[in-house]
Amino acid sequence: MTEIPSIPSVLLELIDKYLQQQNISNSQLNELMQLYANQPRMPLHKWWNLLEEIYQQHPTPVLGHYIGELSEPHHIHILGYLALSSPNLLSFLNCFKNFQPLLQNSASFSIVQKEDRFCMCWTPVVHKNSQLSNEVLLSGVLRTIRKILHQPDIRPLKIEFSAVAPADTTPYPQIYGCPVSFDADVLKLWLPLEILHLPIPSSDPHLKKLLDQQAEALLKSIPNPDTFLKDLQLLIVNMLKIGEPSAENIAKQMNLSLRSFYRKLSGYNLQYSDLVKSIRLELAKSYLIKSELSLTEIALLLGYAEQSAFSRAFKQWEKLTPSEYRKSHLS
Repeated sequence: MTEIPSIPSVLLELIDKYLQQQNISNSQLNELMQLYANQPRMPLHKWWNLLEEIYQQHPTPVLGHYIGELSEPHHIHILGYLALSSPNLLSFLNCFKNFQPLLQNSASFSIVQKEDRFCMCWTPVVHKNSQLSNEVLLSGVLRTIRKILHQPDIRPLKIEFSAVAPADTTPYPQIYGCPVSFDADVLKLWLPLEILHLPIPSSDPHLKKLLDQQAEALLKSIPNPDTFLKDLQLLIVNMLKIGEPSAENIAKQMNLSLRSFYRKLSGYNLQYSDLVKSIRLELAKSYLIKSELSLTEIALLLGYAEQSAFSRAFKQWEKLTPSEYRKSHLS
């Protein structure tokens, strides 16, 4: 069965904030905020329809840009967490490739590097395209990149929208500060290559809370770890965010041959697979009890491609499903 294109319902807050700033009310927005108040996601077509209605009510050129400019890291849930906890922009974008469907599952995401620039590319998987929604997406991504890097002056080099050109395209280059084109096969945001390796200096309080929980969970997975084991734990956690952490990749990150890596682990009477399992279990329990992360977000953070795989593994560990475990500890 094909998954219905959807977005996080928390993004309705962006429209609500924009309308409050403009002193405008909209009954459809109020209805949707009530309808999806306790639901993590909403259908993409309802988001598109709402943006179109807002534009008809308040016809502002490049309206989606002004809505996207109001975004904060928490609006993109775990993607915001990953952004703030990544060492640099390149590391975050590598995570972004895996987690991007949580933001919007109507397009596949890729990164292309070319000479002095790189491109964030969204290839539509649904035929219809919304110019307003694309504006919100690109302006929100730009806002997030500037905010996490503490670099408010970062400017795109070029933007290629995949929707049909609006009647008046003249405001776009002025607002985005770069050449802008339309009717492309792929939505593209071109940025300077040099920003990929800029460090992310984060002091976000929501991130600190999650990192503290993560640290607690790691201490439970190996009591009294020394420097080697601490470094190993953190590497495994960081690599879980982008998939299965292979021993080969971990050894390489620690500047060890695979043979030396296994020998060092055996000196602690540890098996690598058991260590990964232990870290996953403690992190899973911590995220389930001490955070509001969805099961899908937790599964992706733990390196599972699908929530179902995480749920099966967790039930083998604890004899309870993740939902049952969360409910039993919150009641």
